[in-house]
Amino acid sequence: MKEIIKKHIKSFLLAALLVFICNLLSVSHPFIVKEAVDIDFNSENIKQILIQLFSAYLVIHIVLAIIKNVRNICVNKLMASILSDIREKLFCKVLKFKMKTYNKYNSSEIYTRLTSDADNLFQLFFGTIQILVNNVIYIALMVVMMFFADINLAVIGCITVIIVAFSSLKFTKKLKRLDDGILQKRDEENREFSEMYNKNKLTYLYKMQKDNIKTTSKLLDEELKVRKKYIFVHNFVYPVALILEALGIYAILYYALNINTNISLGNIYLVLFYVKECRSPLSQMFDQLEEMQTCLNSLRRINSILREKDDEDIYTGEDAKDLNGDIEFKNVYMKYGREPVLKDISFVIKKGSKVTIAGRTGVGKSTLTNIFMRLYDIQSGQILMNGYDISKISIKSLRDNISYISQNPYIFEDTLRNNITLGDNNISDEQILDIVEHIGVKDIFSRFTNGLDEVIKDKKLSYGELQVISFIRAIVHKSNIYIFDEPTSNIDLKTERLIQNLIDKISENSTLIIVAHRKSTLESSNKIIYLKDGQVDMIVNREVETI
Repeated sequence: MKEIIKKHIKSFLLAALLVFICNLLSVSHPFIVKEAVDIDFNSENIKQILIQLFSAYLVIHIVLAIIKNVRNICVNKLMASILSDIREKLFCKVLKFKMKTYNKYNSSEIYTRLTSDADNLFQLFFGTIQILVNNVIYIALMVVMMFFADINLAVIGCITVIIVAFSSLKFTKKLKRLDDGILQKRDEENREFSEMYNKNKLTYLYKMQKDNIKTTSKLLDEELKVRKKYIFVHNFVYPVALILEALGIYAILYYALNINTNISLGNIYLVLFYVKECRSPLSQMFDQLEEMQTCLNSLRRINSILREKDDEDIYTGEDAKDLNGDIEFKNVYMKYGREPVLKDISFVIKKGSKVTIAGRTGVGKSTLTNIFMRLYDIQSGQILMNGYDISKISIKSLRDNISYISQNPYIFEDTLRNNITLGDNNISDEQILDIVEHIGVKDIFSRFTNGLDEVIKDKKLSYGELQVISFIRAIVHKSNIYIFDEPTSNIDLKTERLIQNLIDKISENSTLIIVAHRKSTLESSNKIIYLKDGQVDMIVNREVETI
């Protein structure tokens, strides 16, 4: 946030200057009225003086209107730029997260930070802070003008303003507590209504309608009592403020008319005007307190994202080209938090082989592929490719040589072309169609009336069709190593055969690592690595029997 504020510091200073000028002009025009009240009507040039005062009054209001408009434009542009920068910074920060950082937040939390919390920051800067700063400056200038008019009257006026402010603050806090109480009662009602609705069959069978009506009536009565208190306090604020203000005005008039009769009528008017004028900005400031608390909570949540330091750097490390050799795991140990997931994992995958990672759910199969793609870091051991320790090469060069297909295909609501190329302009339509022809899925693509320009949605396609698209995406990027995470789970036999055929075609020129448990997948593999409790339980080589 500090970087964003520094970036716009000049705009902030300009906005602050415009706010100050607007408030200065706003407190200046009553001074002209004061001069008009104090004018000597026996003066020979009375007409000229009145014209001058009227002209000054008119000019001040015209200039004030213009500067207010300029201020609003500057502030709006500044806040829009800040909101855009905050969202961009947040989005870029999230994209740099390591996988373990993603696990700290769920998707709804991230979405809320990027949308609602960012909007609340906009409200904080554009609404709350602007109102607070504007009104603080306005009140401070009015206090200065009161002392300029008469010190003693200004003291009485300031005491009046402080008393009004203190009482308004007390009432605001009371209203906040009552408002929270109303929300709490509404939550209790919603829970009760929900439970009654979901258990309506039980209500009818056991004739519980009267008890439910009684419970509901009690909750509604409790909410009504709190609402009545809120209405009473809310309607009590204004008259109390008026009474306190009236007492202050009486004290000012009593002092001016009975104790110090040398004070001019204009100065009395000036102090009285400013005392009454202070009530509106004070009310606006207190109204912003609750909103400010919400905005500050959003600011803390956004800062918690921006302060995450463990970003993924995909460029640091050696730039290794064409990683298509043997893969070796040497005594690999990995844990999530304090719990070990993989323990002393060792095996070798030969170049061009087809290897299946098998085992029950939760034994670490997916974790093994995740650490190979460096989505997570290992605590000890080594993973080698072509003799390179993958922790020493850049993540980009590693992942450039790997294509990953999950059991749940990732499909964007975009054109078929963009779903396959993922923005790589070097991939031509001809390359895509050639692959479609080669792997024998032309009949699936013929369904799309707009060809590669067809906008696809995952809900309108079968699981098999979605998986075919993800396979073509993997093939067209020409990786040396393919990782399939349960590619044939939850599909019918016909689709499984199609997927299996695609896997066989890919395996002709590449190394395949498949996380699977289906017998058909195991039978077609060169090697099967069985995991149990995070360890290698058994390795079966299709040419050489069990090790």
